[in-house]
Formats: sequence, C-alpha cells, structure tokens
Amino acid sequence: MLPAFLSSFLRHARWRVVVVVALLMAVALMEAAGLLLLMPLVEMLGLGQVQAAAGLAGVWRRIFTALGVAPSFELVLCSFVGLLIIQAGLRRLADLYNVRIEAGYTAHLRDELYNSLVQARWLVFTRHRAADLMRALTQEVDNAGFAAQQGVSLATVCGLALVHLCVALMLSPPLTGLALACGLAVAAAMRPLNRRAHTAGKTSQQQRAEMNTAITEHLAGFKVAKSQGRGGHHLDRFRRVTHAIAGHVVATRQLFSASRIYFELAGWLALMTFLYVAVAWARLGTAQLVLMVFVFTRLLPRIGAIQSTWQQIIHFQPAYDAVAKLQAELDAAREELVASDARLELKHEVRLENVTFTYDAGTTQAAVQGVSFSIPARRMTALVGPSGAGKTTLADLILGLLTPATGQVLVDGAPLEGARLGAWRNSIGYVPQEPFLFHDTIRANLLWARAEATEEELKAVLRAAAAEAFVARLPQGLDTVVGDRGVRLSGGERQRLTLARALLRRPALLLLDEATSSLDSENERSVQAAIEQLHGELTIVVIAHRLSTIQKADQVVVIERGSVVETGTPAELATRAQGSFRRLMQSPPGGGDSIAG
Repeated sequence: MLPAFLSSFLRHARWRVVVVVALLMAVALMEAAGLLLLMPLVEMLGLGQVQAAAGLAGVWRRIFTALGVAPSFELVLCSFVGLLIIQAGLRRLADLYNVRIEAGYTAHLRDELYNSLVQARWLVFTRHRAADLMRALTQEVDNAGFAAQQGVSLATVCGLALVHLCVALMLSPPLTGLALACGLAVAAAMRPLNRRAHTAGKTSQQQRAEMNTAITEHLAGFKVAKSQGRGGHHLDRFRRVTHAIAGHVVATRQLFSASRIYFELAGWLALMTFLYVAVAWARLGTAQLVLMVFVFTRLLPRIGAIQSTWQQIIHFQPAYDAVAKLQAELDAAREELVASDARLELKHEVRLENVTFTYDAGTTQAAVQGVSFSIPARRMTALVGPSGAGKTTLADLILGLLTPATGQVLVDGAPLEGARLGAWRNSIGYVPQEPFLFHDTIRANLLWARAEATEEELKAVLRAAAAEAFVARLPQGLDTVVGDRGVRLSGGERQRLTLARALLRRPALLLLDEATSSLDSENERSVQAAIEQLHGELTIVVIAHRLSTIQKADQVVVIERGSVVETGTPAELATRAQGSFRRLMQSPPGGGDSIAG
C-alpha cells in the first residue's frame, strides 16, 4: 500500500510539493556552495592545496575577482557564515511549507473519510463500531498525515546527503565508493529491523483500537456500571489494555533505539576505516583529508536520519492503509443522492409492495419477508408485534435508510430512489426510542433541525410536544445546556425535546419509534393529545407496545417473524378471538411482547 499512500499524498500536495522541492534544491545549492568555499578556506589556513578538486576550488576565486574584491581569509570566512544563514532561512521556509502540507493533507484525508461516511448506506454504517470510526477519523488520519510529513523530510535529508556525496566524489572517488559500499551493507543489515517497525505499526494500531473501544463502551455504560458496582471490572479491563500499549511502546522505542545505535556504530566504524585507508593507502594530503573528514562527518548523521525517517514512515504507514480500506468500503456502498433542499409532499400513500430485506447476504433468514401494506396520507398507522418481529427494519425501509432486496417502497406511486430519496428524507420527522441530543443548549438542539426557525416556531413545537412548561421552569430556559446526550434532563424530558425537534421540520411523515416509552402517564397523555392534534395534518407512523399509544390509530399493522399477519383498526383487530393483536393485548403487563404493558 506504500505506492497508494505516496500517490494519494502527491495528488493532494501538488504545487506545494513543487515549492518545497524548489526550496530544498536551493538549500542543497547553498550546501554545495559552502562546501566549495571550504576549499580556499583550508588552503588559506596553510593546510595545503586540494589537488583532487583544484578546478572547483578556483570557482570562488573567479567569483571574488568578478566582484572586484581580494579573497582574504576574513572575507571567505564571512561568506561561509553568510551562506549558512541563507541556508538556514531557506530551510525554515521549507519546514513551514512542510507543516502546511502535513496539516492540509491530514485535513484532506479526514474530510474525504467523513464525506464517504456521510454518503454511505446506513446498512454499512451499522456494521462498524462507533469506536473504530472515531479512531479512524482521529488517530489514524493524524498518523497518516505524520507519515506524509516524514516523507517530505526524507526528501530533504536525501537531497542534502546527495550534495555531500557529489562533493566527496570530486575529492576522492575510490574512498567515496568504499563509503557507499559500507552504507549499502549497513542498509541491507537494517532491513529486518525495518520489517519489524512495520509490524510494530500494525500491532500498535490494533492495541489502540481495543483501547478506544473500551473507552467508548465504558463511558456509554458508565451509569449502569456505577449503579451495579462494576466500575472495578471496567478498570481491570482498561488497565490490561493500557499496560499492553505501554509495553508495546517500550518495545517499539527499543527497536528504534537499537536501529539508531547500530547505524551510528556502523557509521563510525566506516569513518575509522575510511581514515585508515585515506592515510595508509590513498595518502591524501592534509587539506584534502580535512575536507573529506568534514564532508563525511556531515554526511553520516544525514544517512542516519534517512534510516530513522524511513522507519517512521513504514511504522505509521498501516494507519493510512486502515483509512484507505475503510474509505474504500464506504465508497463502495455510496448512496447516489442528489444534494438538494427539495421536499416531497405526501398526497396519497406510502406503499410497500412485496418487500423483502436481509441484513446479511449469506443468510437465508430475512428480517422482513414479502411485506405489503399501505400507509395512508394524513392518517395514523401503528406497527405492532413482539420484539424482533421486524418493526424497526420496516421503519428503516419507510425512512429510506434501507433498500429492499426485492420489492419496492412507493411514495405516491413513485419508487423511493434517486433524487426522490433525498427529497423524501428532507420530508421526514423521526423520533427514535433512544433520544439523541447534543451537548448544547435546548435552542441549538432544536435549530439543528431547521436553522431558520423563529422564536415563535420554537415555542409552538415545544407546546405541541408538551415540553413548553418544563423548559420555562429551567433557569436559562431555551438557553439551558442539556449535557452530554441530554444527561441533565430526565428521560421523558429528552424524549419530548426530540419530538419537538422532529415537529420543527414540518414533516410530511412523522415516525415515532416508542416515542412515549420514557414518559409517565401524565406526560404520555399530554404527548398523545399533541399527536392527536396533528392527526389529519400529517402522516404519522407509530411503533409501540402500549395500547394507549395506538388507540387512536386509523390502522394497525401486526408484524410477526418479518411478515404482516393482520391489518385493521384497533377495534376490528381486538374482536378477533384468535388474532395476533388480541393475543398481544392479553400478554402479561410488563412482558416484552405486551402492548398493554
């Protein structure tokens, strides 16, 4: 996946990489100019002439002559310092561009991944843990961006190392060839450590995934854990995960440290060998030997930096692989929705015709099988049945979140697909069984549904959802912060705010999934009265177990084992002695299948 990673990075960076490369070339030229300037400087110190590069040594003399100045020791030394200052400034500019490239690429990856998540079909989303998606959008994307930044750094170090090699070749090709041979041998010896660095990156990714999962699940069930004294159990699991990560971090650092130490030792050994050969065999002059030593002492740290930077890249590359794999899966399940503010006005009915849906393609067990029924416009339809009967799946099909395997969902006679699907979702008001609120004010939570809503409209929907009174009693009223997922409110208060938010959308269809399950009898009656006032103004679909919730329904659809077994008004179905609806009514109060419970 490394080629794919590099291709992705270069496609995004484009001209920024060109700018960085230009700056790095300028830095390399300054480095080369500085090394050439050392030649006359060494000669002025009385160490002899650099015979192997006499022509290059004369470059600066000709430059000084052209400028009309005499090449004194002070002038050469000041010129060398000036080149260092210019080089430092260019490197700073390159570093700033490098940071911008990393930040931009990280943001690009995160935006693209989140866009793929938003555009993916609901079914694919349900197959992933929230902790895994969160980790991919945060840690993995950050690690991939860091790997990209290390790639640019690698190019920087390679460019500077190449300059030193070129100068070394000019000074002594045989000795430079010897040094290169030693470097290649060390690089070959480091390959097993590089493979271990890549494996360590995968292990780190897995361990951090387990930690994120533990954190997400434990925080979600924190109240239950504390109330049942199971906090210690969570702590034990969390400690196991964090200690495993700590051990892995130590092992990884040891790997990187070993690589650095081995490379440094090998480098110094190569330098000592070079010095011995240079003095005893090549018999270099003093000036040439001083320059060679200077060049190689500058070159060795940069070759070490190449090795360590490369290890960082292959260590963090699995993060990009994980992001790319997740995005490819999401893109493969992309919904072809047309972005639009269009809405559908439900005039006649929503009809399900012979609809079958299966969650897993490899199983023969369908969640719903051959379902056909109509939902008349501006009427209330109730879906009832035992737990696991397929009510929620039918609700998701009606909402357009799921696509039937066979059959079709029709809105006013037209299939729910293409541009109509997006318009239909803009026309839906949905109240889930588990109320969902942001950690923000009540006003912000309501305006999330329709940002342009007026103060009068906010008060109207709160009144319709039987929430106006309790909101008025709060110290800051509409500007009260509800806490994470509405934790500062009761379950009934959260549910009523969720209902108010759904009504603010002015929906063509309002779907209530156990919307009164968290309410006491008094508040339930208030909400029921509000819903009854909406009766005839919009289409209402109710999923419910309580008989009180469906008494005013125009029709009841009874679901068992994924199939429709009865339809009719509550009164009609209650008179069928052997009917499924009547059996559900007679279930013991509090039972999971009880309507009356």
